[in-house]
Amino acid sequence: MKRNLYTKIAYWYYVLGFTQDEIAKRLGFTRQKVNQMINVLRDQDIVHITVRGFEQDHVKLETALEEQYHLRECLVVSDYGEPETAVYKVANVAAQYLEDTLKNGDTIGVSWGRTLNLIADQMEFSHKSDCRVVSLLGALNMSKTISKTDEIARSFANKLDCPSLMLYAPLIVEHPETKEWLMQEKHIRQSFDFMRECNIAVLGIGTLTEKTSVYSREVVTKEELPQLQAQGFVGDIATNLVRPDGSWDSNPLQSRILAADMDYLKAIDNVVAVAAGASKAAAVQAVLRSGCVDTLIIDETAARLLEIQM
Repeated sequence: MKRNLYTKIAYWYYVLGFTQDEIAKRLGFTRQKVNQMINVLRDQDIVHITVRGFEQDHVKLETALEEQYHLRECLVVSDYGEPETAVYKVANVAAQYLEDTLKNGDTIGVSWGRTLNLIADQMEFSHKSDCRVVSLLGALNMSKTISKTDEIARSFANKLDCPSLMLYAPLIVEHPETKEWLMQEKHIRQSFDFMRECNIAVLGIGTLTEKTSVYSREVVTKEELPQLQAQGFVGDIATNLVRPDGSWDSNPLQSRILAADMDYLKAIDNVVAVAAGASKAAAVQAVLRSGCVDTLIIDETAARLLEIQM
């Protein structure tokens, strides 16, 4: 992943003509650090006469998506036209990204789902005992334990050798009054306080169909699904439903869901969204337009659909 960063800097500097000040501002680095990185590009066999070391088409696509959706970083993963394996490739790159990015003292928020489970599975063991992994969602009883929020939080924590903190409350309740009562409980309020301390989060993106996580896990019922679709919702991030224009207001489920809402997500310094598959493109675009994502890791097929729709 560090090599990819050096390659992007090379592309911006030598191909797009960005100044060192512009690159520094874009990355949040000092100008001196950018200058040092540019000076070693030849030593790293990235720069000769042209940019090498990475597919230039990807760099162009990543840069276009970063510009369009105001992302800090976008990583596009080659899927070679193999949709059935795209999620594994994307999860592998996400695991590498986290290994390069996470540092001791970080508080990492996680959601649920197959993709996050694959990321945790592919992460290397490290000793970051001063980190904390925080579940951003309440719990549900599910037959597939690998998709459960608490299991995923524990898996991340095991790989980092650090504690995990759970929201010991149901993800969704039947009545809004129940949520209000639960939010008065000290330990539940404390869990939401932990969410406020997250400086990085790793989240999947779901589509709002009968194949979606929120439907298959009965957060959204068979009766509610067409109603939500009629209101324009097309996808979700950490159970926050979004429309194609990125809006999320007037979600009728919000008063019954115990999870980090959009205000929580927007307060996190680096929200890393991970998605794979052409079927996710519309949902990914909606989530990106909401402004809650800082880093996107996505397969090439879905990324090119986003480019077409820009």
